[in-house]
Amino acid sequence: MAIDVSLRSATDDQVRTATRWSGGLWLAATVGMLCLERAMHATGGPGIIAFELAGSERRVTYILDSWGPKGVAAARASLRLDFGYMCTYGVFAALLAEGAERRLARRRSKVRLARWAQVACLAAVAADAREGVALLNILHGRDRQAHATRARRAALTKFGLLSAVLLYWAISHAPERHSGS
Repeated sequence: MAIDVSLRSATDDQVRTATRWSGGLWLAATVGMLCLERAMHATGGPGIIAFELAGSERRVTYILDSWGPKGVAAARASLRLDFGYMCTYGVFAALLAEGAERRLARRRSKVRLARWAQVACLAAVAADAREGVALLNILHGRDRQAHATRARRAALTKFGLLSAVLLYWAISHAPERHSGS
């Protein structure tokens, strides 16, 4: 039995309402994540994004040493919470893409990428999950070089895909260009 989770039957108002609610949930989750970020910075070390992008055993070791036990504990909590957090931004970004698609359809624009953008949201969340597992493996003392490389690739994939989705959303908000006669 297949379940249709598309938004084709939702009205524009329903999509807007869902987008606002998911955006609010994402914002609330972001506030919680920022508290852990602050704890990492309080140690004199960098935040979680530097850890995600470290890419090498040398850089990971430097970050972990600069954090000390308190920063590592905050990073571990942040990474565990990130598995729920990624769902909030994934749904929010997918709804932004749906809204963009609807705006562009009303304009009869030839730019129509909603299905691609929604797949990109799912792929970004999957990349974030891969990144999170790799970083937790580092915190559990496993092969720092391999997992740092894996985490960096996944993080760059996540950031690239989400940037493309947000660009699609921004394009849908750009003023229409009319050819002058």
